[in-house]
Amino acid sequence: MNNDIEHLLATAADDTDRPLHTDVDGLLVRARRSVRRTRIATAATAVLTTAAIIGGIATWSATRPMSQGPAGTPMGQTITVDVKTGRIVDNETGRTVVPAPPVSPLSDAEVLTRCGRYDQAFARRAQAEHRTSDAAGPINDRWTVLVKSGDQSVLNTLLLSPDRSIVSTCTMTSPTRPDSISRTSPANFAARNQYRNPLTPQDGFRVPVPGVARVLLDIAGESSPREALVGADGYATLGHPGKHSNLIILNRIRGFDTNGKKVYDQTPKPFTAPARTVDPSVTVKTATPITPVVVLTKDPETGKPLAPPPPVSPLTDDQITTRCRGVDDIYFKDLGQGGVNTDDGVIKAAGPVTKDWQVALKTGTGNKLTAVLVSPDKRVYAWCHMLTATAKGPYDYSRAAVQADGKFADKGVFGMVPEGVAQLVVDLPTGPTRALISNGYYIWGLTGGNSGIKTVLIRGYDAQGKQVYAQKKSIDADFD
Repeated sequence: MNNDIEHLLATAADDTDRPLHTDVDGLLVRARRSVRRTRIATAATAVLTTAAIIGGIATWSATRPMSQGPAGTPMGQTITVDVKTGRIVDNETGRTVVPAPPVSPLSDAEVLTRCGRYDQAFARRAQAEHRTSDAAGPINDRWTVLVKSGDQSVLNTLLLSPDRSIVSTCTMTSPTRPDSISRTSPANFAARNQYRNPLTPQDGFRVPVPGVARVLLDIAGESSPREALVGADGYATLGHPGKHSNLIILNRIRGFDTNGKKVYDQTPKPFTAPARTVDPSVTVKTATPITPVVVLTKDPETGKPLAPPPPVSPLTDDQITTRCRGVDDIYFKDLGQGGVNTDDGVIKAAGPVTKDWQVALKTGTGNKLTAVLVSPDKRVYAWCHMLTATAKGPYDYSRAAVQADGKFADKGVFGMVPEGVAQLVVDLPTGPTRALISNGYYIWGLTGGNSGIKTVLIRGYDAQGKQVYAQKKSIDADFD
């Protein structure tokens, strides 16, 4: 599992199972979030085999009825193929191109079986069988293998759903050892390479021109271009990185047809975030706490029992600020990676998390933790979601500033209690659940990660149990 710097805009462009929003504030928050981890296995140690070279052409498996292998040796002046070694020379720079990852020898049927088995296990683990935001259904033999790389054991593949609404990236380190999986729309998938942002090699991308047969990538920090493995409809991958699972930044993407003629040339553009500022005259205003006289145990509308609120974390406030500071340190250190603007007033206004920050809300059990921390000046909050005791494990993290109305933006992971509300009921797909309320904030579970997004109704009740508030919200309903 790679625990390097944040995906930044990769997360914004491909926030797994989450629609791509175009509003600036939402994009910025997502751009500055740490990686939403979908990994459920440890770092891969398998190393891919080298593609066989026969007569100057990379060979590929005949068991590929749907996914496509490398095209024949291109002829032309843009790139040159050494017929003796099969190596490609980039004529623009004179450098030898790093070969594409090998095509997987697995049949498409075997690929779909392995990833389908993993897809179901992942859905159960995330408790999202009925909460996924797409209608594509689980991976099965009706899905299309767009491109596949690896050997008999290691696998990295891109899959397309039968209704063409979802592209899934599936990576496995062995037939029974999954590494990562994601589901996103083709539009969001295509947005990955629009900006100069960090990606994992196995994420994959698409060159949106017909007839592309070879793709060369200029990667930041690497002296020679790399060739990607190209499959159907321009979908491509750099394969499973094995133990060298570091994030990469694409400086340039070039596509060539079967004759070696360049048909695509893109330079991902830097992302410069619009300036965010904090109004020094506004501090956050929370609702006056109300103690319920009538405590709801059943849904007032249906009479069905309410699921209990998520538990208050047993960790002390000092323990929480210490743990979240581990993520916060990375956030500050790597804020400038991938061309993201480092002059962010929201970050600089509050500075790093310290023990002086208020732990306004905390939930979780064991090492699992979600907390809302408020800066001493009450103008900035930090959202801290951790599934292990340190930042070396999965986490989700973001910051935002108080708005002009004295409220923190509600991004669907926690909320601020409305005035006059003593208790809240959240209509989750699993049933109505009482929300945890603390210091004027509420939460409905250990939210974070990549479980499905669902629009749900949040109902508020006064001290006597009378409904005084109702609003639909899109939330990340993850009790992982």
